[in-house]
Amino acid sequence: MSNHTLKNILIPVDFSENSWNALSYTVALYKKQACNFYILHVADIKDQPVDAARLFPILADQRDRTTFDKKEILDNFLIKACRHFETEDHHFYAQMEYGGLIDAVRKQLSEKHIDLIAMGTTGIDNLKKKIIGSNTGAMITRVRCNTLVVPENAKFKPLQRITFPTDFNIFYTPKVLRSLSEILDVSSAHLNVVHVSGSQLDLTDGQKTNKNYLFDYLGEVFPKKHDFNHIQDKKIVNAIQDFVLENKIGMITMIARNLNFLQQLFFDSKVETMSFHTTVPMLVIHE
Repeated sequence: MSNHTLKNILIPVDFSENSWNALSYTVALYKKQACNFYILHVADIKDQPVDAARLFPILADQRDRTTFDKKEILDNFLIKACRHFETEDHHFYAQMEYGGLIDAVRKQLSEKHIDLIAMGTTGIDNLKKKIIGSNTGAMITRVRCNTLVVPENAKFKPLQRITFPTDFNIFYTPKVLRSLSEILDVSSAHLNVVHVSGSQLDLTDGQKTNKNYLFDYLGEVFPKKHDFNHIQDKKIVNAIQDFVLENKIGMITMIARNLNFLQQLFFDSKVETMSFHTTVPMLVIHE
């Protein structure tokens, strides 16, 4: 058993290659940590099984197969996951819910004490304008749980560098710092803190306070594993894309409350300029 505490990870799946890839990536990332993986499929209310057989035995053979197919597919997905990935430290469970994705996820969060949600982005081809599918966007903005977004082409490689773009406008709560520490612990990666500004690095007093607090913390916990990068005179989105590509960054971490930032970076972008995001996973941290 690994020396970390047990982590509960929720993986919403739609049975696509994408959701299998998100599961594979997350299992590999947490390979040294004891984890429960809850594989969640949310079906439509209209697919909810009605126990017609008990009420009308004569109808038992004529009942609609779609529900059972979904349940069967989920069971098969679970069997495949157990065969591929189950170890002494990793356990897998299937969860079937009905209704809306967000409500189903919130229910799992409270019942299973979920620490992390991991999900694949919708296929880029179907999304000429949006880089993150609407489900992922809703998850990031409406569910208060750290979320790992795994692009469809992301293949796990041990993480060398993680970038943390920030404008220093947000105070780094203990929960944010703990989340940063956890991902650095799990991955043994180097952290690049990136600040993009219009001109020279003119920080307000509030930003300076936040910056010093962040670097005091990193200096104490990861003394030789972090550095600070300031990029000026560039549009934020381009600056971060270029930084990710030039520095072979393996993951981007962001604070969910930095929504404007997230919005600019992922939701308003055209696919053509976002090629880097087809392979770079993103961890969105909630305070």
